[in-house]
Amino acid sequence: MNITNVMLLVTTGSPYAVHTSDGRNIVPETSRKSTGQATFLDVFSQVMADAIETNQIKDQDMIALMLGEVDNLEQLQLNLVKAEIATDLLVNVRNAILDSYNDVIRMQL
Repeated sequence: MNITNVMLLVTTGSPYAVHTSDGRNIVPETSRKSTGQATFLDVFSQVMADAIETNQIKDQDMIALMLGEVDNLEQLQLNLVKAEIATDLLVNVRNAILDSYNDVIRMQL
């Protein structure tokens, strides 16, 4: 399984999603939820998407800094801190998930 398959599973919630060449994800109707409430998967995928986006912005800022194209160092520092916080949040959510999973596994019936 490659990273694209994992990302499709996490972002769509369906192992049957198909990623098209124009960047769209097609999910079968049977795997979509119509409850109107955000699921844990929705929240986790949003946290992951935010972390990816802020890290991409950070990477672009670092390249611009190396090329000498940065005029506003305050904004660059702000973007670095945002990326660090988003990554820390993602790691903490992942750790909480793993801790909860381990607690459930250790339960005696």
